[in-house]
Amino acid sequence: MKLRTDINVKTFLEHVRKCVGNVYFKTTEGDHLNLKSLLSQYILVSIISNKELMENGVVECSEESDRILLAQFFD
Repeated sequence: MKLRTDINVKTFLEHVRKCVGNVYFKTTEGDHLNLKSLLSQYILVSIISNKELMENGVVECSEESDRILLAQFFD
């Protein structure tokens, strides 16, 4: 699922922390960032400032309940 471009990053990451399963940001280069990791969260913050990387990246959740929890952040 694609992230909206106007999300509040802090709120998004707070919701990610509430997720039961893993939440990944996947880039077109093949990178898989587990957003439950603090290091990956820092990387995501830098990616958000790059419009091309954000437009081409997708978020995947391992649990359906997490997709529902994060739905407000997806296009």
